[in-house]
Amino acid sequence: MVNSDQSLQWSDLANDVIVVDGDDAAQFLHSQLASDILNAPIGSSVHSLLLEPTGHVVSLLRIVRQSDTRFLIDVEHGAGVTVIRRLSKFLLRAKVTMSVSDLSVRAFRGTGARNIVSAEIDHDAVLVADPWWTDNNAVDLIGLSHEFPHTGVCVDPTVIDHFRVDAGWPRMGVDIREGDIPATTNILSLAVSFTKGCYPGQELVERMDSRGTTAPVVLRVFPVSERESIDGEVTSIGARYVLARVSRQHVGGSDLSSVWM
Repeated sequence: MVNSDQSLQWSDLANDVIVVDGDDAAQFLHSQLASDILNAPIGSSVHSLLLEPTGHVVSLLRIVRQSDTRFLIDVEHGAGVTVIRRLSKFLLRAKVTMSVSDLSVRAFRGTGARNIVSAEIDHDAVLVADPWWTDNNAVDLIGLSHEFPHTGVCVDPTVIDHFRVDAGWPRMGVDIREGDIPATTNILSLAVSFTKGCYPGQELVERMDSRGTTAPVVLRVFPVSERESIDGEVTSIGARYVLARVSRQHVGGSDLSSVWM
């Protein structure tokens, strides 16, 4: 499909896409991830943390519910095997299959991106996946690359990444590292449910939250103009903001939620 609308920008994301399928898929993912998966509507996107039983971060993931029994999870390139390995430790006798697929992720950004792109795809072949901020001007597609619409202008992935940073969303392996404690991520209000049942790592999350404990290292957002004066590690740079890992004693910067769209 070809559209003449050149106001959109797009780029393919180098993400691994995991297919989780089976009669027990919803209950299994709900029991293993920090977010409420069981009650996610079909077609919805959920962002969550996968933790070790100790509470340390394995991965940040996006889960798209394709049907009652089928889910697509996209993670950073190369992390698919790690996620499956961790989930498989608790699979036991559940009727669930998991595999890294050949599906791709393409990000579109620009005015009305979600409506424009959604109107051009075969929804049986391509899934719409929302960035966490659920903005009509930003949408990702998951599917086989030849099924994606040819609309807008292809740009370097770093251009698309600026949208992520300026929206205050961290990237696994860059801003969040494997082995971090959840409080470091500064996204618990979106990636963790405090009302669902038990999941591995919950004890650490709940204990720090109930005590109001701050992590030794916290991800914060700063105006790009302050980049050179930040007393910490700048991990992502956008057009307007930067993300940085700073100590809890650091004065300056803001919670990621301060710029959430």
